[in-house]
Amino acid sequence: MPTRKAQPSYMAEETRFSGGYASTVFETIKFAYGRFVGRMLALLALGFLGRALLLSNANLIGAWVDTFCREPASCRPVPAWLAGFSDADFIGLLAAVTVAGFAFTACFRVMFSRTSAKAVSLLYDEVTLRTSRLPMRFFDTTPVGAVITRFSSDYGNVFRLFGGPLAEFCVIIFDLVGMIALICVASPYYAPLVVVAGALNWVVYALNRSRLRQERRDLSASRAPSIAHFAETAQGASTIRVFARQPTFTARFDALNGKYLGHRLSTSSVVFRFNYQMTVLSAAFLLATGLSGAWLLQSGRVSVGSIGVAFTFIALSSGSIQMFFEWMSQFEEAMTGVERLDNYLRRELEPGARLPRHAAFPTDHPRLTPELGAAFDATPFGAGTSAEVKVEGLWFRYDARSPYVLKDVAFTVCPGERLGIVGRTGSGKSSVIQALFHMYPIEKGRISIDGRVPLLDAGRAPRDGEVDLTRFRRAIALIAQEPTLFRGTLRENLTLGLDRAESDLRDALARVGLLEWVSAHPGCLDLAIEERGRNLSLGERQLICMARCLLQRAPIIVMDEATSAIDPQSEEILVRATDEFFRGRTQIIIAHRLSTLESCDRILWLKDGVVHRIGATAGILRELRESRTLEASD
Repeated sequence: MPTRKAQPSYMAEETRFSGGYASTVFETIKFAYGRFVGRMLALLALGFLGRALLLSNANLIGAWVDTFCREPASCRPVPAWLAGFSDADFIGLLAAVTVAGFAFTACFRVMFSRTSAKAVSLLYDEVTLRTSRLPMRFFDTTPVGAVITRFSSDYGNVFRLFGGPLAEFCVIIFDLVGMIALICVASPYYAPLVVVAGALNWVVYALNRSRLRQERRDLSASRAPSIAHFAETAQGASTIRVFARQPTFTARFDALNGKYLGHRLSTSSVVFRFNYQMTVLSAAFLLATGLSGAWLLQSGRVSVGSIGVAFTFIALSSGSIQMFFEWMSQFEEAMTGVERLDNYLRRELEPGARLPRHAAFPTDHPRLTPELGAAFDATPFGAGTSAEVKVEGLWFRYDARSPYVLKDVAFTVCPGERLGIVGRTGSGKSSVIQALFHMYPIEKGRISIDGRVPLLDAGRAPRDGEVDLTRFRRAIALIAQEPTLFRGTLRENLTLGLDRAESDLRDALARVGLLEWVSAHPGCLDLAIEERGRNLSLGERQLICMARCLLQRAPIIVMDEATSAIDPQSEEILVRATDEFFRGRTQIIIAHRLSTLESCDRILWLKDGVVHRIGATAGILRELRESRTLEASD
């Protein structure tokens, strides 16, 4: 079983493994190839037949040579089915066998490689599917570069072997099996030599295997930190330039990359020593074959044709054995990649998350079964224009080892009410939103919408008042402080998979004042949006997010510091949204600017994670302004 070093977080060190591969790694490979077993077995049979036909040419040539044999040379009778063959017959038979062998081998390589690539792609898709459902804590503590490395470098190692070259690896195995069989047909005296050669090569491989495996694991682990640092640097490039800190970040990258290159050099050195040992062993084996062949021929134990066949196959098998164990070395690298992908594949999902029905790998993760889906469908939820939000005795923190950021918080937002939330930085305002969406486990307390709570124990059926976590979240539309857009088209960013007519999209854009701006672009709704919306201004991004919020048609609207960093015109549109666009919906508005909250029905004032005051807007705002005036005079 693999052992893992204790580590406080992924930020401290990328996941490392040691020892043998866990059984789950092989189970994952079985999952990936399971649906293709029948096809791959047929292709393996076809590939073996093709290689056997090509290799049998040597035996046919040996039999042909023996037809020319004259006493007193060492001869043996030609097989009965070849006894009447002329030279032209031998040439025709050799040509037919060669063509058939090449055709079968080519068909095997192409079709087997395609099938194997599909299986590896299925593994990639399944890991992606599960990673998207991991707890938020995972993404908080795992650098983006580390995740990227897992899905690029580690997956690349897997695909380099299993995706296509696996067919070549199988060909080597076919050749070894075929050559051993054909050597025995030509002359069984050489069979012990092949067995001894294989055993010695295995000993060399076994002596190097642990070191090769660990070196490749260390190499994979050392790659992630430099990639993570590079990704983080690229994201903060403008800040680094403003503060002229390029040398600091360059020096750190050089140190991390130097560590990776050191591991790469160490790995290359170990691989070189292993290949050198195999080469020396192959040279010694060929020498032994030549000496034994001369003795067998002089003693009359083999014929001229058979010794030619045997020596040819032994020379080929020597190289094939070396190639086999070199491929086994690369197989270790691919297995390291599978091991690291399997680590993501097997992780626990966030509480309440389930795999969809189309998930292909039968892991122990909870799934959305037809029965469970029907139970959720039978419970109408989130279809109204507004909803009640009730928070009861909420204690909330982001990690079990961290202090609570919300302490016994309780309040109710009535259907259609607008509740403003204020407080100093760090008072817990945004944490209320995180808890509302159940982005992190709620240890104490309860949050309900219209009396319904999300089913967070994915291992059981829903009880009365429990709804699916995804549906619970869909009842809330969020306009965040940092607007999030994705690479793609404007249409895709507006709908995010929702089925909305083009007229609905245009209407939403018109209501936020963007339709004229969008219509001026040649692509209109197919306008290309760059990663994180970098080709748009902050105000444009925020207004697009508002249009997306309108299209969601959720009964609850949450605005988290949505006006804190935008221009006055965009702020005016967002403020108007609370009065006009979202009229009748339940609204929770977090803001620093008190003027933004004047249209709210009530204000919730947080201090150090507890409810300091909650009441009518006019009174709370007056008290807030007075407290700020007193603080300024102090």
